[in-house]
Formats: sequence, structure tokens, C-alpha cells
Amino acid sequence: MLSVSACGIDEADNTYSTKYKVAFFFEINRSAELFNTMGNPGMYANIRQVNGLIRITDVSGKYNDYEPTKLGTDFRYGLGGLIVGNTALGEAVAYDLACPNCDRSDYRLSLPGNGTAKCKRCGTDYDLNNNGWILSTTKSQDSELRGLYRYKIVFNGVTINVFN
Repeated sequence: MLSVSACGIDEADNTYSTKYKVAFFFEINRSAELFNTMGNPGMYANIRQVNGLIRITDVSGKYNDYEPTKLGTDFRYGLGGLIVGNTALGEAVAYDLACPNCDRSDYRLSLPGNGTAKCKRCGTDYDLNNNGWILSTTKSQDSELRGLYRYKIVFNGVTINVFN
């Protein structure tokens, strides 16, 4: 009964999304992009699957691909991939890489490197340092808008584990 209550709390306050399955575990020292991102407050990287490989890209656009079978883990990337990093205050966070208002895997967000994410399709900007909330949008104010899908993350300085 206690676990049912705990699940209800997460769903009630909408802190963490369970809409799309996420399971990602990675040793950060295997990726310079991830190592530098997770070691610096206010930095973010994106992670997605490209041709069956794990692609990790930093905000400068530098990326490397990794073969999941060599890492020995089954990965699930949410709707469009993952955004991982540290807020300006050093809190590890994980969001979906797809725009939640367009809600399609092919409408991925861009990371301009200033702690925000932007959807080119609908023009919505999200604040990665503030729970993925909307900063601005060109969408009609009549439409219901939501912040980024946020996922649970555990970062211990060596590995990251993103899940729901």
C-alpha cells in the first residue's frame, strides 16, 4: 500500500514523467562529452539512438557514438532521446529530448548552450536550470502547454542512471 501511495505522489505533482519508458545507465568516463557535462554546473548534453548506436552530443555539437551491446545494458530513450546535465546550482537533471508540446519523437529540441532548450517547430523555449519550465513560446496562449518531460536521475560522480 505504501508503494502505491509513493507512485501516486509522483504522478500527482508531475515531477517525473512515466509517459515514455526510460532506462539509461552509463559510466561517464567512457564519454568526454558526458564527463565534461556532468562535471560542470549549467552544462547539458543530449543522448539518443542513431542507427542502433548511442550518440552523446555536447552543446558545441561534438559527439561520439557507442555500441550498446559492448556496454552490456538495455537502453530506452523516452520519446526523442535524453537531455542530461547539471543545473546552474549543480543538481543532476534529465529531460526528454523531444518537445512535449509537439509530442513527436522527430521534433527534437536544440541546446543552444545557455541552459535552455528550444523547439524549432513550435518556437517554445524551456529552462533546463528550472525544472524544464517554459520560458517563452510562439504558440497560442489558448493552447495547453507543458514543461519538459522530466526523468529520475542518479549521478554518483562515476555513473549516471536515468529511469522512470
